[in-house]
Amino acid sequence: MIRNYLFLFLFLICTQSFAQFVVKGKVTDSATGDPIPFASVLLKGSTVGISTDFEGNYILEARSLTDSITVSYLGYITAVKALQQVAEQTVNFQLKPSDFEMEAFVFEAGENPAFEVIRQAVDRKKDFDKREIPAYQTKNYTKIEIDIDHVSEEFTRRKAVQKVTAVLDSIKQLTNDEGEKILPVFFSETLSKYYFRSNPELRKEVVEKTKVTGVGITDGSTTSQITGSAFQEYNFYRNWLSIVGKEFVSPIADGWKQFYDYDLLDSVLVGKDSCYLLKVYPLREQDLAFTGTIWINKETYALKQVDLTIPKEANLNFIERIKIQQEMTPTSAGPLIPTKTRVQIKIGQITPKTAGLLAKFYMSADSIQIGEPQPKSFFNQQVTLSPGYDDATEEFWKDNRQDILTEEEIAVLQMVDTLKRIPIVRFFSEGLKFFGTGYLDVGKIDLGPWPGFFNVNNIEGVRLGMGFRTNIKFSPKWLFSGYMGYGFKDEELKYTASVTRILDRMHWTSISLSTQKEIDQVGLEISSLEGNSVFLAASRFGTLRRPYFSRLHKLNFQREFFKGFLMYSDMSFLKFDPLYDFYYLEKGTGEYKSSFETTEAKFGLRYGRDEVILINDNQRTSLGPLRWPIFDLSYAKGMRWLGGDISYSKLNLYIYQRLNVGMFGVSRYEFDAAKVFGEVPYPIMKNHLGNETLFYTSAAFNTMNFNEFASDQYASLRYRHYFEGFLLNKVPLVKKLKWRGVANANILFGSVNQKNIDNAPTVDPDGNPIETFGRLDPNIPYVELGYGIENIFKFLRIDFFHRITYLDNPGAKPFAVKISGQFIL
Repeated sequence: MIRNYLFLFLFLICTQSFAQFVVKGKVTDSATGDPIPFASVLLKGSTVGISTDFEGNYILEARSLTDSITVSYLGYITAVKALQQVAEQTVNFQLKPSDFEMEAFVFEAGENPAFEVIRQAVDRKKDFDKREIPAYQTKNYTKIEIDIDHVSEEFTRRKAVQKVTAVLDSIKQLTNDEGEKILPVFFSETLSKYYFRSNPELRKEVVEKTKVTGVGITDGSTTSQITGSAFQEYNFYRNWLSIVGKEFVSPIADGWKQFYDYDLLDSVLVGKDSCYLLKVYPLREQDLAFTGTIWINKETYALKQVDLTIPKEANLNFIERIKIQQEMTPTSAGPLIPTKTRVQIKIGQITPKTAGLLAKFYMSADSIQIGEPQPKSFFNQQVTLSPGYDDATEEFWKDNRQDILTEEEIAVLQMVDTLKRIPIVRFFSEGLKFFGTGYLDVGKIDLGPWPGFFNVNNIEGVRLGMGFRTNIKFSPKWLFSGYMGYGFKDEELKYTASVTRILDRMHWTSISLSTQKEIDQVGLEISSLEGNSVFLAASRFGTLRRPYFSRLHKLNFQREFFKGFLMYSDMSFLKFDPLYDFYYLEKGTGEYKSSFETTEAKFGLRYGRDEVILINDNQRTSLGPLRWPIFDLSYAKGMRWLGGDISYSKLNLYIYQRLNVGMFGVSRYEFDAAKVFGEVPYPIMKNHLGNETLFYTSAAFNTMNFNEFASDQYASLRYRHYFEGFLLNKVPLVKKLKWRGVANANILFGSVNQKNIDNAPTVDPDGNPIETFGRLDPNIPYVELGYGIENIFKFLRIDFFHRITYLDNPGAKPFAVKISGQFIL
């Protein structure tokens, strides 16, 4: 018995002498409510401390407590809170952002010690870049929240806004650190499997489950394709990272010394790894570069984690801040894969009477598997939706989401669900969607497009029109569309009707039949300007140039065999009925003809190795290529024996590419070459698009007149370069305006076969002169060079063009000024 009491006494003494105090809590950003990882938590007046994890949580254990605890982190005001002398307590912190000041670090002798750390990290990039893994797959969880921020009193006094806030008063209000209300408008969660192979470099995301709720969101299938992790790629082992359509240089880019300076702050323990802690900041505050901290493993020189910000001084519009936090984990193959990434994009108020926007993205990856690559055919579509992707219950999400929702996020969900049902909100959100897409969603059909509702020109006078198309709620396999317009001057009815059958959505396969009676213009055909709706709509006002009635019937088939490789073919029957003085000499008879018909079969191949394609409702939408060019090769045959008046062949090659040229900006080029074989009237040839309007368009030669040149064989190169502030950022007074330089170079070689010159008479049968077409000298190219400034008042762009050749042509203008408006970041 005595021995038992003795053991109990010794146990109590030992436990008392080694008793620990536990302080735990969470550190968040007071302005956004988001966690702050990697913050330093320290018992004041001691050396006992710890860092917060990626979710901002900390658990600090100590044998004794001081009177207070302090939390500090770069870019935030240090906070201190009092402690109680109790065994366990919870102390949460909300840190307020501070103005980040970039300091100049002076080293008395020798090289900056941080440079050697960065040099070693850059030299070993290939060892840790995940693109070096032949193939891997992960299970990903993605969460996106979008809020209306800076909801000021002036904004809430608006009548429409008051109707909204009155309804929301019963819900827990979310505010930032200044007490201003935040209105959440979108929230999504996605569970997916992500696949990657390096040779060739291909990616695919299979969305297994997704939950999307948002104001104005009507088509969950389209939205679900872009809310996963496929569009949240942030790899700091690339030299350049694409964010919001801009290219930002990585702190460990190959040319790091041209963009960054560094300071070696400390040597710290992150998990089990000893790491260098470095502060990075751009040499020029307006460059598209990061500022913040990075952790580099002392043994391997691999990135461990990053906390970086793109400050509001950078040459960006409307954006006050972009913040990226990332934690990386080594794989069994060696390279690193980001396992947790958090991104915040804060967009400021355009005017004091408007509101700002705050977008938050969170991605986590687990179940990393390194293995054999999936076959290339597996990657045909970059994003696919699993059956039943949107039918998960709340119980499913509770069991399967990798991170539980916070109280604030639960309040966000409740507010978004309420907000999207408010009539005035639905009215404005549908109105914006109508303006942006051209169509108004009315149940199973969409009405539009609105640019075709009203036009005025010299042929039709006042023209009114209305159209529709069915959407995916009508059918995921059938698409019907139609349009009718009437001109009160020519008293003619115009129409378009089509039916499309989608045979396969995975290997996109469709067949369609269409018929049309419409007014077109030579060189301004609707079919060639469908992607330039503003220029097309403007061209249908005022005086129509070389107008003609087009009666067109077409049968089209297309199929994507593997990712990026699309085959298309069509059979078309066209009647060209001119509304201006037009004649051509018919081959063989030499008779004057004022109209003609063609029967044309066309076959084409299109290949975009990394072109991003979304299935938008019942249509394919291209988001463009990332790095590789898009090739389009087609062959068309006009056949007299199937009812056409003319026999001919056309061969056409088109190439488009976007080029990132590093610190010099971004370039885009389009190469277009074609040849027409056979004797044809000039409307069948290529009538090069000129631009006599005040407005700039990349689709035209901006110093060329309308219908100035036509060719039956040609090659053109159109090159556009965006300096992204590279030049003007260095001009002391101009750089504050955030203007950006642009440059253009357009070159065209072309010619016309003598037979096609001869069949275009210069006089009509009565001997009256008629207008035909201009020709290029095969040895002299058409050249125009341009330069300009964009981002004037964050909207306006002015281009100055010089015409270099063919200055003696009638009406030729050696110099032109073009303006355009654009909302760019």
